[in-house]
Amino acid sequence: MPGKTNLFTPILEAFRQIGPRLATSGRTQEEQEVVASILREVNRYCRKEVDGLAIDRRGALGQEMLDAVAERGWFGLTIPEEYGGAGLSMSAATRIATEICKYNGSLATCVALHSGLALYGLIHLASKDLQSRYLPEIAAGQRIAAFCATEPNAGSDIGSMRTLLYEQDGIFRLRGSKSYVTNGGFAGVLTVIASSPGLGGARGGHTMVVIDPSWTGVHKQAEENKLGLKGSSTITIDFDDVEVPRDHVIGEVSKGLDLAHEALTWGRSFMAAGCLGSAMAAVQEAREHIAGRVQFGRTLDQFPLVREQMAAAMADVYTVETVLRLVCDVFDSRSGDIALDSTVAKVLGSERAWNVIDRGLQLMGGAGFIEETGMPRRLRDVRVTRIFEGANDVLRLHLASATLGWPRAGLQEFPEVSPLVPAPLRTEAERFDEMLREVGVCLASIQKQYGFKLFQRQSLQSVMADAIMATYGMMAVLVRAAASVQDQDTPETCVELATAKLACKRLESEARLALQTMTRGADDEALTLANAVLAQ
Repeated sequence: MPGKTNLFTPILEAFRQIGPRLATSGRTQEEQEVVASILREVNRYCRKEVDGLAIDRRGALGQEMLDAVAERGWFGLTIPEEYGGAGLSMSAATRIATEICKYNGSLATCVALHSGLALYGLIHLASKDLQSRYLPEIAAGQRIAAFCATEPNAGSDIGSMRTLLYEQDGIFRLRGSKSYVTNGGFAGVLTVIASSPGLGGARGGHTMVVIDPSWTGVHKQAEENKLGLKGSSTITIDFDDVEVPRDHVIGEVSKGLDLAHEALTWGRSFMAAGCLGSAMAAVQEAREHIAGRVQFGRTLDQFPLVREQMAAAMADVYTVETVLRLVCDVFDSRSGDIALDSTVAKVLGSERAWNVIDRGLQLMGGAGFIEETGMPRRLRDVRVTRIFEGANDVLRLHLASATLGWPRAGLQEFPEVSPLVPAPLRTEAERFDEMLREVGVCLASIQKQYGFKLFQRQSLQSVMADAIMATYGMMAVLVRAAASVQDQDTPETCVELATAKLACKRLESEARLALQTMTRGADDEALTLANAVLAQ
């Protein structure tokens, strides 16, 4: 896919084309019909069979549920039709993941991790022979996929992993351990990233391979006891000099780290989808509660503060949904590299989902603290998404570092968006144009002041990322809302317009707070205080 100058370029370039697709959340008519059919089945099955409380109590989804999911084809969502899958776009597949997560985070994690991160290598990077060998069985639900990257001594620092792919007597072998393997307990195929020094003529490097868990030397450990996602399988897998056929290498030997980053980019979009589903469900449950709960002679939804909190939650959900739609559209249309975009979707999605669910629990009062309502489970389940597939603090550093490669004047000279939006959004668009220029000036100033020493100022980088993400989210909201309200005047569009305006206001406030923090040198102050505290 072609590169881009910065995060905002593809949005502007395809403003009129992308906008309508964001408004409809669909691509081709045929695919929309397929998605609608799957969504109907998701709702029928989940309403009847998915009991989140029971899943948590037994600590597993259970084979019966896995078989039911396989029977309905949900393990083949992203697999090409030629191999028996549905061949859905990312836009469509994430929509289904979102819907499943409204019912249960553990089930959604199983399906989304399988469809996203775990299958990316096989679907997009593997040889035709390897695809033909595994994808039909996976599409039929005979195998569930897992991705193995994290190790006891290698989490965010994926380059420090010790699991080794080496050659002995002309045979590739795999030795080491992978921890926190989601779907690991029942996985029938594993994609493993391992260190591979000396292979392929490379002094260093990593290689991605496909492993059948039934092979000699593969040992699965006991299930982990987790804070949330209790029905999800999470285990450690040991590889004891496992013999790996050469044709089970994905891509090139010693080029696996780049491929793993590609897979994580795809996977983060699916994670954002799960976060969106959890937040949507929390909002709906909170709305039902405040509409029926009477206090001081009025239902809770008549109190201004309650209404403000609920509106803020709805605006946050709208933001996450919009950013996710944009990322998926860019990927599906091959109009840009989504590495940074998916990072924004993952960080915004996971943090806003947590805030929305926490706010929903608060609005429900004591009821929100009771397990049977489901709200405590949602809060526990969503917490790990700020750690999964790249801890948010680390992803902020990656995002900030990427800005060093942007032209210094790129954001300051960015074409104005305000002339492209309908009149009801003109004020918000003008404020976006102003904000983007201010962000550009601030980033250029910081780059000039610190240069590459900026890498030593992690707090400053984190705040930079916050400013970029908030501004990016604001533009995405404008793109979607502009398409939705154009030449329409219905009750639904009036609600969307109000939601988009509130979302823009909240995002602008976040961006301005980040700018203020950067300009007053809070990074130096924070580091000085931290060092003083730790000097004991």
